[in-house]
Amino acid sequence: MPESMMQPDLQNVAPVNGVRAAALARWQERGWPGVKDEAWRFTRLAALDKLSLRPADTSLADGIPALPADMLPAGAHVIRFHDGVLVPDSLSAMPAGISATPISEDDLGAIVDIAPTDHPVTDLSVAAMTSGLSLDVAAGAKVTTPIILLFTGDSGSVSAHPVILLRVGTGAAAVLAEWHSTSVGLSAPVLAIDIADSARLDYAKIQQDSTATTHLAATGIKMGEAAVLDGFQLSIGGCLARLEAHVMLAAENADCRLSAIYLGRRSQHHDITTNMTHARGHCQSNQVIRGVLDGTARGVFQGKVHVAQDAQKTDGQQMSRALLLSRKAEADAKPELEIYADDVICAHGATVGELDETQLFYLTSRGISRDVARAMLIAAFLDDAVDMIENADLGALLRPHVTAWMQTQEGTVDD
Repeated sequence: MPESMMQPDLQNVAPVNGVRAAALARWQERGWPGVKDEAWRFTRLAALDKLSLRPADTSLADGIPALPADMLPAGAHVIRFHDGVLVPDSLSAMPAGISATPISEDDLGAIVDIAPTDHPVTDLSVAAMTSGLSLDVAAGAKVTTPIILLFTGDSGSVSAHPVILLRVGTGAAAVLAEWHSTSVGLSAPVLAIDIADSARLDYAKIQQDSTATTHLAATGIKMGEAAVLDGFQLSIGGCLARLEAHVMLAAENADCRLSAIYLGRRSQHHDITTNMTHARGHCQSNQVIRGVLDGTARGVFQGKVHVAQDAQKTDGQQMSRALLLSRKAEADAKPELEIYADDVICAHGATVGELDETQLFYLTSRGISRDVARAMLIAAFLDDAVDMIENADLGALLRPHVTAWMQTQEGTVDD
């Protein structure tokens, strides 16, 4: 394996055994995917060759900067990771009905089972884990306090590998948000979510890392009978970001909504990759993906819906739309349906376009400036995705980031 494909350098990783040893062996054998890997065809990792990465100092010996007030939302419980390392004090006074403990070997086994398998990020981060956290929502508990996993960091040469397991017990409900605002070299979080029978999770992710950060995330979700997931991902930061989520609808009547928005400018690269597996019948999945790209930014959506032979009465919907604000921007889409059942309702689609000049003319002819008119049309384009967010607290957390991006947009359609 070429040395450049093995960043970060794991030579000095402390000896591991069990699940982590197996993950380390897989990583050392394969490294990062190359140009012939179809799943990574649109997202090349050559930029990692130029980095000299090291795992984070888990002692946090250099101290932790204080958080600005706007990163401590009122009414939420914030669990903080800095440079991928859990800040222990943030686990105090957890809301009733939810417990937090260090990850055990059994937990790691569950994570590997749920997270994307044979995956470079899963293997690397389990092997080089900077912190491991297990969150358990008790059966029947209704935890309305949002739990925010807040990721900060300021060490440009650090490779951060937090690993998190969330289990939502039978009939329980919880609200979870990931908020990534780091300046590390590589942020590679792994999140495994197990939603038990008749349980509900409202989930959101905000990726707003600095433009010096490569963000590669692997998220796995397993859903029980009549489980509900209302999920949303927003990617606006990083020089290169790939948010990959694999969902297993493992029992009947599960309902998954997992939508996303990516917003890119300059030379940013955003990749939203999903794999939705309908293993049992009478389940629903719906994905609404929207992207806006300016400058020379590139956006990617890869979405696969797999319907097993026994998954009759499946309803699987997927729609991706990208809006190019510059003629130098690029959007790639690869929607897939793989259906082995014969009684299903499944559809997918993808479009790429520019702002409608007729609509711009209509608005500007009524005294609205061109910049304001552009912002209005972009907001309307994103609305149907943003409106998918049912939880008011998560909506209040996400919407200001979308608004702020539009208010600072640069360039013109002719850039």
